[in-house]
Amino acid sequence: MPVSSKQAEPEVVERPRSLQTLRERKFEFRSLVPLDLRCCNRRQIRAYFENTYDVDEYLFSGLADEQYINKCPDRLRLPLIFYLGHTASVYVNKLVLAGLIDKRVNRHFETLFETGVDEMSWDDTENYRMGGSYKWPSVTEVLDYRHAVREMVFDLLDREPLDLPVLTGHPWWSLFMGMEHERIHLETSSVLFRQLPVRFLKRPENWKYAPLSMDEPAGPNEFVCVPSGKVTIGKPCKFPSYGWDNEYGNLDVDVPEFEATKYLVTNGEFLEFVKEGGYQRQDLWTEEGWKWLKFCQATHPTFWVCDEGCQSGCGGDLASYSHCNLAREGQNGTAVENGAAESNGAE
Repeated sequence: MPVSSKQAEPEVVERPRSLQTLRERKFEFRSLVPLDLRCCNRRQIRAYFENTYDVDEYLFSGLADEQYINKCPDRLRLPLIFYLGHTASVYVNKLVLAGLIDKRVNRHFETLFETGVDEMSWDDTENYRMGGSYKWPSVTEVLDYRHAVREMVFDLLDREPLDLPVLTGHPWWSLFMGMEHERIHLETSSVLFRQLPVRFLKRPENWKYAPLSMDEPAGPNEFVCVPSGKVTIGKPCKFPSYGWDNEYGNLDVDVPEFEATKYLVTNGEFLEFVKEGGYQRQDLWTEEGWKWLKFCQATHPTFWVCDEGCQSGCGGDLASYSHCNLAREGQNGTAVENGAAESNGAE
């Protein structure tokens, strides 16, 4: 349901200058649901934008020290500082293309932060910006840029005519593209943070961990037969929420009968797959999947921990890091990481 239009006047947002100032802010980190583009108003759009922008910045407040923002948690991705600037630059670049603004905020940043790397191309050679020699802007410079982009969007919301509904081809579609793009990065950046050594992280205030156990164990996950039938794939062009281009159109597909498990695969079930040699059997993988497995030398899922010293797939000066060191774990709950003690839990 869209946010009520009877909200109080929006508060003035203080300009953050460091990750410490981000940690000191009182974030609203409960995500809002997408807006109905047939009947949303400026106040609702602003609330959705601020919620998107704030939750993204809230993630970065989880770094224990500002120096870690220049680390590369994944050798196929850029350092974290890129993603702090990238999501803001997309707003500017798309709004310029849509003709809603005619003046850029920072042309250099909108070029530098425009394009990441294709994480699906697992065999790409290392991009120059992925290495440790590239000089990235400071955290203060990037946060100043993000603040300027925030103010630019506020100004746009105050002055630009809003004709409803907002559908594909509408100038305001570009603003919703920026917001939904940033929400994608809430997920991908969360994964990158998780790939860092735990000692690099500090739990943000009010952060809630997912439960480690359940009241009742998972039951039998038997296969269920799904009968054959015709499936129509696609989203109507006038559907009242934002969508990406590959969601639209209509495609009728005849799907033959198949079987699927009643529930998602559990960690316990996948552990059996690992124990029975699933990562050594090429016949259980697609051709591309097997090439990826051999490339990254995986023997289990990335976030699982063993005692074999597996490389964690980080880049730059973290390339040799491993969180698979259970055999060297001390009685005080610390593990040895490249000669340094690392806590197993972020405070």
